[in-house]
Amino acid sequence: MHPVAVSILELFPGLTRAVEVGVGRRREVLEALRSSGVEVTAVDVVPMRGVVVDDVLEPELGIYSGAELIYSLRPPPELYPHLIKLAERVGASLVIVPMSTDPAPAGMRLVNHRGVALYVWRPCAGGV
Repeated sequence: MHPVAVSILELFPGLTRAVEVGVGRRREVLEALRSSGVEVTAVDVVPMRGVVVDDVLEPELGIYSGAELIYSLRPPPELYPHLIKLAERVGASLVIVPMSTDPAPAGMRLVNHRGVALYVWRPCAGGV
């Protein structure tokens, strides 16, 4: 199983619904989560088969409603504040898997889980 999917499943036990923002063409994490029983909605700004088109700069909140987790793999740092705001608005936790050279997102906690670096934000923990 993909290491990021393992980390997500272990950090969020009982996860049933998630949204991957900026899915692109690489679907390994998405498919691994789905094969573990998580309902995952794929979102991107680019129309692709099996992907919901949405822009986190002006998100359609209904897409994310009911999700326990929003996650994004290597998003550009300028999207970090928009992802955090979106997670806050829908009451979901947020995981960002950064590029190794990207700056830390403000208000998120760095977690090194099984060698995978993740930034995590949880609404129930005041953001961290």
